[in-house]
Amino acid sequence: MTKSPGYLDNLLKNLKTIRERAGISRSELEERMILGPGWVERFESGATAPSIDMLLAILHETGSKFTDLLEGLPSHPDATELERLIFAEPSGNDLTINFRYAEHDATYMLLKATIDEFESVIKIMRDKLAMLATDENNSTAIKTDAVASTFLKAVAIWPHANPSDLWWFLVYRGFCDPYNHPAQYARLDLAQSWKRTGGWALEEVLVRHYGPFLHERGIDLLISDAATKQGIVAAIDVGERIEADKIDVIVLESGSGKFLGVVNVKASFAERRTDDVPMSLALAKKGYASPLWTMDCKSMPSAIPRNKGELGAASGKTRSAKRRDIEDEGYFTGCFSYNRNTQPTAGLKSAEQSIHVCDFSNPDDAFSQFILSRLPNP
Repeated sequence: MTKSPGYLDNLLKNLKTIRERAGISRSELEERMILGPGWVERFESGATAPSIDMLLAILHETGSKFTDLLEGLPSHPDATELERLIFAEPSGNDLTINFRYAEHDATYMLLKATIDEFESVIKIMRDKLAMLATDENNSTAIKTDAVASTFLKAVAIWPHANPSDLWWFLVYRGFCDPYNHPAQYARLDLAQSWKRTGGWALEEVLVRHYGPFLHERGIDLLISDAATKQGIVAAIDVGERIEADKIDVIVLESGSGKFLGVVNVKASFAERRTDDVPMSLALAKKGYASPLWTMDCKSMPSAIPRNKGELGAASGKTRSAKRRDIEDEGYFTGCFSYNRNTQPTAGLKSAEQSIHVCDFSNPDDAFSQFILSRLPNP
């Protein structure tokens, strides 16, 4: 799954030759075809690949034949080298991951990685999503499993990589590549579908990574349905109204089923974090756990984007409001970020007022130890 060797680009550049041979300017062709300014230039430069219908219309307007598009091109291009919405190219011992980011052709350097490893990760996405072709009734579960399984495979293969980068630059883009989905979903808005699928999948990632380790030590992590959440909310008394649909992952004592708290799971701080604050404060006030568990994804569209996160500097007058919400205001009982660009809390603060940076190398880490500290003393 690598970029094609200029075959498509060269074909589209032939559009310019065809147009000039017909003595038609770009603006004149756009006028004839009722296209906005700039479209013909984008087609000719290869910035945008026109549809087959558009190509045939251009050929008609210029009095050309389809074979004119093939002038100078090899008669047998390598069909295995296809340009995708996300694709990888070797760069020494590393990989350059290429993807679209707004108006940019962006790249992310994945160190110590191979094409075979990249394709094995993307193939998990493809194979899991292929089940949608015959089982649409379980589409939510299938898509959630596809994303969670792909991410956990990625962090297992590349433990040295920033988990947040793998989530944001690779897994998200892999999900949004329509060719990884069955053809019947060709018109699905995949970026919109990701908003829900990504959230559910991240909860699955949390439970799959930490669940077995914590269960052996007396704690269960639970992703429950609406009815179960409502029952738990009704059974606890925090003195304030809690909306069950705000609960992401439930923390219970194994065996007794005693409620210990919740984990607020968010890919980024932009995902309605403030909506969770009232519930989190009410739970914390009664001694329940309510940590924020996040990928802290945040980058600006560019050719070489940097996933810097949203928490900013750990000290000084420029500390962000989001950081102060945790370290000073105690809106959550701690924050656990899986973005290595996140700066952990500076100085000595309690775990409940600290920002911790974790990864997926070992479930015995700061997050699991924090959860285990919520167990009642024997």
